[in-house]
Amino acid sequence: MSKSKATTSDKSYLGIDYGATNIGVALGKNGFVTPLKIINGKSQNTAISQLIRVALENKAEAFIMGLPLTPDGKETAQSLKNRKFAKLLKILSKKPVIFINEEDSTQEALQSMDIQKSTRKRKVFSDDIAAAIILRRFFQEPKKEA
Repeated sequence: MSKSKATTSDKSYLGIDYGATNIGVALGKNGFVTPLKIINGKSQNTAISQLIRVALENKAEAFIMGLPLTPDGKETAQSLKNRKFAKLLKILSKKPVIFINEEDSTQEALQSMDIQKSTRKRKVFSDDIAAAIILRRFFQEPKKEA
């Protein structure tokens, strides 16, 4: 396959589950996703620097970021915070940020984890898994031809 005809699945992407405290990060390529790490989100500039570094290390084409929507598809107050962070990330990284509905991704992540872990630990370790779920949803979405 020539590079000009590469499909979405031929490229690497970073999935992001954004939160003001923690930012979950996952890597996806060829339809496979894996949780990578959890970044401290308390300093936006530091978090963005770390995301850019991870993107460069993994040759990511774009960031796939969860966008919290209500069950009827409307944006929330958190959606605006996610969009603000994404705008800064896009400007500084010079990479596109693609939004995916993240509804129930954290709940799905918590359910997929070992039930024996304490509730507090489960929440702390769920952010990168939620990012992987967001990224998996991106790969599963039907792609529109350009």
